[in-house]
Amino acid sequence: MKLLVAVLFISLCLYAGARTAEEWKTRSVYQMLTDRFATSDGSTPVCEDLGNYCGGTWKGIERNLDYIQGMGFDAIWISPLVKNAPGGYHGYWTTNFYELNENFGTKQDWRDLVKACKDRDMWIMVDVVPNHVANVPNNNDFSGIVPFNKAEHYHHPVENCAWYFKNDPMNQEKMETCWLEFLPDLKQEDEFVRKTLIDWVRDFVQEYEIDGLRIDALRHVPTWFWKEYAQSSGVFTIGETFFKDVAYCAQYQKVIDSLLNFPLQYKLNYAFHQGGSMTAIANYFAEASIWSDQTVLGNFVSNHDMNRYLHNNTDVAGFKAIYGFVLTCVGIPLVYYGDEQLFDGGRDPKNRETLWGKMNQESEMYQFFKTLNKFRKDTQFFLEPQVERQVDEYFYSFTRGKYFFAFTNILESVTQTISSHSYTENTVLCNLFDEKECVKVVNGKFQLTIVDKQVKILIPTVTEESKSEGNKVLQGIKNALGAAVSSGDKSNA
Repeated sequence: MKLLVAVLFISLCLYAGARTAEEWKTRSVYQMLTDRFATSDGSTPVCEDLGNYCGGTWKGIERNLDYIQGMGFDAIWISPLVKNAPGGYHGYWTTNFYELNENFGTKQDWRDLVKACKDRDMWIMVDVVPNHVANVPNNNDFSGIVPFNKAEHYHHPVENCAWYFKNDPMNQEKMETCWLEFLPDLKQEDEFVRKTLIDWVRDFVQEYEIDGLRIDALRHVPTWFWKEYAQSSGVFTIGETFFKDVAYCAQYQKVIDSLLNFPLQYKLNYAFHQGGSMTAIANYFAEASIWSDQTVLGNFVSNHDMNRYLHNNTDVAGFKAIYGFVLTCVGIPLVYYGDEQLFDGGRDPKNRETLWGKMNQESEMYQFFKTLNKFRKDTQFFLEPQVERQVDEYFYSFTRGKYFFAFTNILESVTQTISSHSYTENTVLCNLFDEKECVKVVNGKFQLTIVDKQVKILIPTVTEESKSEGNKVLQGIKNALGAAVSSGDKSNA
């Protein structure tokens, strides 16, 4: 018995660098597909077929960390590492859990990337796929899958379902046994499958020194399995439940650390992208207490499974506004690669464009992310609770600590008289994006005007005559960013 306890203790302590959920909520995450980010030698080949390998590698990521860190991101989310079937550039067609995908590089290439990230204090989140494996011949020849090479390792009969599974009324059992796009569905109820996956994730995290896991297709596997899986990993876990209902998704946060916040993404998309009422955001937060911990949810605008925000539209102002919300509201911000270059791809693989040759560090969105991430780091406002202030059809605002955040979803001028706040009389608040743009609290109120969907982040000073505190923050950010801040929003607040 003592020996067993000792073995378990050693196993849990093997990876001393494990990161917790509490630590991850201090990070800002940049998501990428390895195959689409950068090539090893810096070449910029034209990818003729986005449905196949294009040439991105781990060495390419390593050589372009300056580009990512230059926007202020201190964590990266990378597509799956393990060996895939031909054409599995995305990583979701596993053929061997114990080998790396040779298209992305060698084990040494991976270790070099890990070291380069550690040297920069950048954390690595890796995508894992415990729900299914690659397609097999005739849906019954599993001999090419390692280690799950027998029919008994999978759910039968074969019942196909779409990757975005709509079933009404909800049939959870069917969802957990169906084959996503005819991808063989692993049977976690089988003891060999369960134990192998549990052992694999522990060893995988330790061997490749991973700081966090994004878990694919979470709602297609029973919840009882995830708790053991997450505990075995020993690191922060964030899962995909592609669904808009808060109560449904929240049940999964009882068994892993976090979820990609699809319910909030739906509301933000409705308000900013579709022009719906901003009260939809208030409605989301009204029920958000259902979550076990909102502060570690992964907030995002788009990802590799959905059309980009700018697909079939040119609403850059709205794009900045929705990302401004994602990077400042409660939760961990996730930014999809290429959004900083205004990529506009549609349904995959068109939303999985190659980034090489397009890494413009002076682009409007690149500088926008740089400004917001710098502000996050300098102020640590994300440690403060989010307090909703004033909301109507076209306006939404909240405070976090002493900072005031305001958003609109229309291009017309919107003026609000703000009375819901905690500032003292004569406090002056100045705009992060233009330090000359300030408002004053008079008779317990201040007036705020927003045009063209501009994001307003107001930093308070004590009095109109004494602006040292707010100006110090603004000047520090301005010095770090050069002209990026002062060349921003010029409208009157």
